[in-house]
Amino acid sequence: MSKYRVPKQITRIVRIAHEYNLSLPMSRRAAYKDDKGKKVPGTGMRTARRIMSGAIDKQQMILMSAWFARHGASEKEAKARQNKTSKAAIAWALWGGNAGRRWVNARLKELD
Repeated sequence: MSKYRVPKQITRIVRIAHEYNLSLPMSRRAAYKDDKGKKVPGTGMRTARRIMSGAIDKQQMILMSAWFARHGASEKEAKARQNKTSKAAIAWALWGGNAGRRWVNARLKELD
C-alpha cells in the first residue's frame, strides 16, 4: 500500500502534543483507554506515532477523516478544546489538529 508524506507542520503539532501528553500524570492523559483495569495507549496515541513517522497510508487518512468529522462536529468537544490543556485539545492535536484535518480531507479528495 502506498504511503503519503505528512507535512512537517503537522508532524510538529503531533510531536509537541505527544510529548506533552506523556509528561502528564496518567489520569490527565488523552488517548488512553482502560484495558482490564490498566491504562493503555488508545487509537489517538497509535495515530500520533504513525503521523510522527512522517508517512501514512490511505486507510489511516480515511480513519483520520472520520475521527475529525465525528469529533469536530461535537459542540461540547469544541468548547472543551478552547482550554489547550484539556484532554479534548490534546487529542485533537495528537491527530494533527486543524492543519491535519485540512490536509487529510484535501489529500483524500485528490486521491478519489
